[in-house]
Amino acid sequence: IKKWANCSEWNFSSKLKLLEAEEAFCYDDNDNAKLLYEKAISAAREHRLINEEALAHELMGHFLLKTEEKDIAIEHFIQAHEKYETWGAVAKSNALFGFVRQVFGTLPVLGASDAPIITSSINMNVENRNKNAWKREFNDV
Repeated sequence: IKKWANCSEWNFSSKLKLLEAEEAFCYDDNDNAKLLYEKAISAAREHRLINEEALAHELMGHFLLKTEEKDIAIEHFIQAHEKYETWGAVAKSNALFGFVRQVFGTLPVLGASDAPIITSSINMNVENRNKNAWKREFNDV
């Protein structure tokens, strides 16, 4: 994949950084892993690869859970949820929402003033998800 990233940075740089982040995480090189996850997210955002940005946010969220940084992990799970929604991956977004609810019980408080906004935002997305998916599908026809 390194060769491919050299030939087509646009398509492969975020994939390469994400794989490198996962490898660093496997070898307990947490500082490097965190940096590589951030680079993967940035590369995916820069190249407008919404699905890869969502995946990078989700995997960084799992990494942060394992390293006991739950307050930051939830931010990445929320970003992943929003990116999956934007991409149209409704089932994946539902599964991630269920996972976050299972791990945190309810949506955790990021800050007393932020919690109601985040909770209502995600709940509104969940409730309107199918309606919005149908709207997108019919508008594209």
